[in-house]
Amino acid sequence: MSQLVLPRSAGDPVGEFDFSPMQGDYGDPEREYVTTQEGVAVLNFSSAGKLEVSGQNAVQFLNGLVTNDIKALSPGSGALAAFLNIHAKLLALCRIYNTGSQFLLELDGGNREKVFRNLSRFVPAGGFFVNDVSDELALISLQGPRAAEMISALTGTAVGAEAYSNGERRLTSATVLVAAHPRCSRYGFDLFVARADAATVWREITENGSSFGARAVGADAFEIARIESGIPKEPEDVNENHILLEAGFEEAISYTKGCYLGQEIIARIHWRGQPAKRLMGLRIEGAEVPARGTALYGADGKKVGEVTSSAMSPKLKKIIALGYVHRYYLTPGTRLTLKSGDSVVGEAEVVPLPFSDA
Repeated sequence: MSQLVLPRSAGDPVGEFDFSPMQGDYGDPEREYVTTQEGVAVLNFSSAGKLEVSGQNAVQFLNGLVTNDIKALSPGSGALAAFLNIHAKLLALCRIYNTGSQFLLELDGGNREKVFRNLSRFVPAGGFFVNDVSDELALISLQGPRAAEMISALTGTAVGAEAYSNGERRLTSATVLVAAHPRCSRYGFDLFVARADAATVWREITENGSSFGARAVGADAFEIARIESGIPKEPEDVNENHILLEAGFEEAISYTKGCYLGQEIIARIHWRGQPAKRLMGLRIEGAEVPARGTALYGADGKKVGEVTSSAMSPKLKKIIALGYVHRYYLTPGTRLTLKSGDSVVGEAEVVPLPFSDA
């Protein structure tokens, strides 16, 4: 696949990007992390799946396939939703944007073909069309405390921070779809850009956004900021082994819209009050950052969960992790033991998400 060249900006090492997964860093991961906290992190999520759904029956079919209420989405609004299997286990998370002319679904690149095939089954029924535009649209994400301010300055139009609100905005170099999507902080926006315009839009953002502290940020710094913010990620923190409510995705579910695959199980867990396990924050005491899958044991010697994501937090000056914990051990302050095989590798304290530096 041909690469798009990212121009060098203000002496910063920017390198090249294409539609492959985000590179680890742009030469200065420590400074890139600071950017996520103080400026605007410019991130390349172009490997994400992007599907356009249209037609007079688009709302009807989508509404019966996902967990959230698509009928309630007016033009310019959006929602987090999920495709589930019959056992209510997750097939894919997706952001669904009503752009006015169609629905744009953005999802993890690893789920692109699976969801496209699933949706395509309904095309022969008529009035329902699915187009895979993953390779036609770049996705440049702006994350950080000054992201809204910078987009407003570059486009001359204020942007709303309500999650998944969206609309077209005009940059100097191109028209883009801007969608509110916080990925690693309280403030974040995704820019969907025609592939042919991606390099010039990247140049415009990194050069003209320098006064807002904008710079290219790679996956290493992004992951630390994401974990600090307690935002689960596919497939590391939530996948086909998990029920949506275990990962805390209440916002992705409507309990009034009617039937969808897995709906009965989700409703039963919701009205019962609590799933069997929950994704929680973990403050780690140990010599090393625990690997994904490191087991968690309670004081009674029972295995009660496992680590899914972890990092050394510069802000907290401590190793932190996300992990699933059995419902009997969720009380903040609960102490757990980390084990790799039979070896104890550290201790963990259960804390609520997002992490607090208090």
